[in-house]
Amino acid sequence: MELLEQCKTWNDDGEYESVVDALEILPENARTPEMDSELARAYNNLGEPGEYKLFAQALELLKPHEEYFRGNHKYYFRLAYSYYYLDEDGLALHYFKKALDSKPGDSDTIEMMTSCADMLSESDLRIKMSDRVSSMWEDVSKDINKYNKLDKDLHSNALSVIANGIKEISQKTDAHIIGDRAMELEAGDDKSDIFMLQYILDRMPKDLRELVDIKIGISPKSDIPSTSFFNDREYDITGLRFFVSDDRQIVIYADEFDMPLEVFEKLFIDIFGEIDLMANDFEFDFADIEDFDSPNDETCEIVLKFKSREEFLKECVDYRGLRACAESKGARLGIKAKDYLKMYSGYQLPSVAEDEIREDIYTGTTCLPSLISEYMSSNLFDKMPIMDELYRNGVAAGFFCFSIDKKKYSDDMLEYEFEIMNLRNQLIEYIMKRLREKNREHDIAFLEGATGKKYGYLDFLIFGSFMLIMNTACDFFEKNKIPFAGYKTFRKISKIITFVEE
Repeated sequence: MELLEQCKTWNDDGEYESVVDALEILPENARTPEMDSELARAYNNLGEPGEYKLFAQALELLKPHEEYFRGNHKYYFRLAYSYYYLDEDGLALHYFKKALDSKPGDSDTIEMMTSCADMLSESDLRIKMSDRVSSMWEDVSKDINKYNKLDKDLHSNALSVIANGIKEISQKTDAHIIGDRAMELEAGDDKSDIFMLQYILDRMPKDLRELVDIKIGISPKSDIPSTSFFNDREYDITGLRFFVSDDRQIVIYADEFDMPLEVFEKLFIDIFGEIDLMANDFEFDFADIEDFDSPNDETCEIVLKFKSREEFLKECVDYRGLRACAESKGARLGIKAKDYLKMYSGYQLPSVAEDEIREDIYTGTTCLPSLISEYMSSNLFDKMPIMDELYRNGVAAGFFCFSIDKKKYSDDMLEYEFEIMNLRNQLIEYIMKRLREKNREHDIAFLEGATGKKYGYLDFLIFGSFMLIMNTACDFFEKNKIPFAGYKTFRKISKIITFVEE
């Protein structure tokens, strides 16, 4: 019997250790995708809930072969099974759905999908960010207290310990130690990353705050070199020119481009800093000499407004003048991370279904637009990177929804909208009062809300005290005799958890 067939037989018979013994001794490049899949199956079956190592090993074996196994039910089920026992319920659901599509009606897959949907609806997460952060700061404080307070290296040692602690909580966060007392945390790919980092810093013990200075976001550089390095190659940026429009569009000009996008990304962080770059939400475009000599459909509109290249270049600056030029055109610079989190955007939506939760919205405000956008554009079983990252870190992202007696306001929409907003504000204050009493006011971040034709909404991220917050909200809705109120996560697959209903 060939090795692969023997491993399938062992797995079918529950002899998982035999599969591991036979396949682990082979070099990686000697195993076929089918062998990796059988080894992953064995790891999955040997793993115990709550012990992540074997499930993580199974996942690493399976992930590289997704294209190879496209449409294969067993592959998708094994991949989803690994995610499920790694508490990655959103990704598990996504791949269980692929498994079901490959084998419609499979009862085992349907059962696992139901479990995932229930977990994602509940949101009283098994691993909470508040618990992880509290434990991390306790460990960090103990480690720092081992150092002599008169030691000249105390601050640098403390920063190293803190950097390692934060890395445990947010593995993709890079910490940059500056001097012997300061550290900058990279802001991440999305504003939700900053909310999580800010929560970590808000829970930092007072004595550590007085010892070192930690800020979120890489700061702009005062002295930017004329060359940039990427992948062991040097790029001269002195020939670049930049045009800044009045509506925060930046056109990057070079006679010829030979630079990868990563060079520009690094340059703009050096010029503006991470937080200013995210807060101003600049739009970028590129132009070269061909756009003036032979404009086409891809030439940006700003360039087309100029009669000649020379006229355009007169309005441009080099990299050393870009920051000042952007500021003169209305860019807001020098923004702190905490202030950025309070910057709101309004949005309007066409109501899709007046009686459906979140489908009745016609206007809203948010300080985390990427989360709203992901929710509105997603389907039931889509991957949701922002939600999955929050969930992975123990953060519940969702919203309260509630109705009022609209008959009272049927002739006055402004009065209806005011009452929705008024109830939202009262609910915020009610919850915050309860959290302040428990010294847990940092455990929730309100993201603002929305008004729908039937419901009002209050959006939030919860880092801890989940049941306290839910019970407090329920108490508020009952006291105010609200006809209907509930809670839902920012996933369309999740169920509404009803608080009150007439």
